[in-house]
Amino acid sequence: MIDFVGPSYVLANRKASIQRTINLFVSKTEATDKAPFILQSVPGLVLRATLAGEFRGSLETNSRAFAVYGSTLYEVFADYSTVSRGTLSTTTGAVSIAYGLFQLVIVDGSNGYVLSFSSNTFAKITAPAFTGADTVGFIDNFFIFSKDRKGEQYQLSAINDATIINGLDFSSAESSPDDLVSHLVIQAGALLYGTLTMELHVNTGSNDFPLERSRGSGFQVGLMARESLKLADNTAYWIGRDKNGSGIVYRLVGGQAQRISTQAVEQALQASTNLALARAWVYQKNGLTFYAVNAPGLTTTPVYEASTGTWCDRCDLDSFGQYMAGRVTGSLFAFDKHFACADGFLYEWSDSTYTNDGSVLVRERTSPHEAVPGRFRQFFESFWLDATTGGAGSGISPIVELSYSNDSGKTWSNAITRSLGAIGEIFARLYWTRLGSGQDRVWKVKCSANAPFSIISAGSNSKVGTT
Repeated sequence: MIDFVGPSYVLANRKASIQRTINLFVSKTEATDKAPFILQSVPGLVLRATLAGEFRGSLETNSRAFAVYGSTLYEVFADYSTVSRGTLSTTTGAVSIAYGLFQLVIVDGSNGYVLSFSSNTFAKITAPAFTGADTVGFIDNFFIFSKDRKGEQYQLSAINDATIINGLDFSSAESSPDDLVSHLVIQAGALLYGTLTMELHVNTGSNDFPLERSRGSGFQVGLMARESLKLADNTAYWIGRDKNGSGIVYRLVGGQAQRISTQAVEQALQASTNLALARAWVYQKNGLTFYAVNAPGLTTTPVYEASTGTWCDRCDLDSFGQYMAGRVTGSLFAFDKHFACADGFLYEWSDSTYTNDGSVLVRERTSPHEAVPGRFRQFFESFWLDATTGGAGSGISPIVELSYSNDSGKTWSNAITRSLGAIGEIFARLYWTRLGSGQDRVWKVKCSANAPFSIISAGSNSKVGTT
């Protein structure tokens, strides 16, 4: 019996581990009648709007939804229509967005912009004391601004008004002399991230300046990629660094930085051409929380699911049919809909769609190594797959491919196909027979069909030889 259902864990030493999960994710079944874990398909993408330029950021404000593409701030409506609400001075690079009682505020590094909710007027922040910002948040009726630059300072606006900034309303990170990179408003305070450390500032009610460092809140882990810092499950996720190295993904747990990346994920991230420019996006669907990383130079989007603590891959196909990083670089939850944002396009996730806006959505699972003590040769009589069957639409004959490797994935057998079953064949199980022999077998199951596909379990029947 193969432990077939599992996460991605591809090491540089492929003889040690080669297992990979693409466009599927590990899901724990709370009622363990049949299998404690299954592999579910990621949702497909349905195009809802075509928007001009690079996707840069998005935010929902309880009753209104906004997204920045190129130089334009769009408002998105429940019927998928959009309208321009303003124009930024820049066209590329991630923006940070926050909202208060009366205003939506955007910063792009050099500039800040304010949209009035009541009048829909859009204007630059022209306060002489404003020095630019990469990150904006809202805490206790103040907008807080920070900029990735030499120094440790951050600024606060006037109460409920980002257009007014007093030159004396600034403070700094104090626990360490490293430069301030970004901040995240979380629970009752603002987490300030430096290059090597982070600390929490809370509202003490002081008349001189409302925020002060919480004593004992200095942590010896900093922020490597500013746009990887995200809030999900009421806690912080980020790609960090410390004085000993970088490229580890952390989650804040109990006031401490907890490593959540695996060695395999960390090896993958180190292959990025510029990990400092990595961008993350998060979403929560069906009780599961996902944290995804898009990094320059990677041919995959590693995605962490919080409840299982597992990493899997999201991928698209390039023009040569090879895997590349997923097109989605952001998310937006509004009007009880899950939107997926990509350069030039606004999509909606759909559990009943099995393509990416008409493009092939490949679901693939590569198993762990199947070997026996002493590495004796095995003779494989059959392989079986318990998967979603009989759910395709009329006229569709969905196919699953099985291939195998005896050399840690360096070469693969020709694919052998089986049908997922006609409509209504929901109890069909897929079988392959006469599968040769090998000392260190790895299996690959692949489904490219426009049909539902999830994996419950899989296994092989084999006999062990004497050599």
